[in-house]
Amino acid sequence: MDPLKNNFCLDRCIGFIANRLVRVFQKAFDEKLAELELTSAQFSVLCKLFEEEGLTQTELASRLYVETPTLVRTLDRLESADFIERRRDPEDRRAHLVLLRPKSRKIEKRMLQIGLDVQQEVTEGLSDEEVENLRDHLLR
Repeated sequence: MDPLKNNFCLDRCIGFIANRLVRVFQKAFDEKLAELELTSAQFSVLCKLFEEEGLTQTELASRLYVETPTLVRTLDRLESADFIERRRDPEDRRAHLVLLRPKSRKIEKRMLQIGLDVQQEVTEGLSDEEVENLRDHLLR
């Protein structure tokens, strides 16, 4: 028997499992965010801005672990829907700061509640300690 086949199984591969978990979260978020007409990518951007408003596009992309061109498309959609605005950084004319519009502030509490609801839904069946251990391991 091939030793590689004995030592590798896709269903037990951490990357495959993590990818599947991301898809479960994304689907749950997209379903719940439909009421706000937001996607999970837009949710991530707005949540990061609730934590740190006024980041540059480059800083925001870095904090969200996405490529800048990908982020720019998401920002374009958020800006056209009046959730954010971009302004030139007075410290660096090449950079744009990303700022929240009042429309975002109006839905902030609902968005955060959706975030909690999805996390509880996806981790149903795990104890609080197991959820905390999982979080700790993933953050390493």
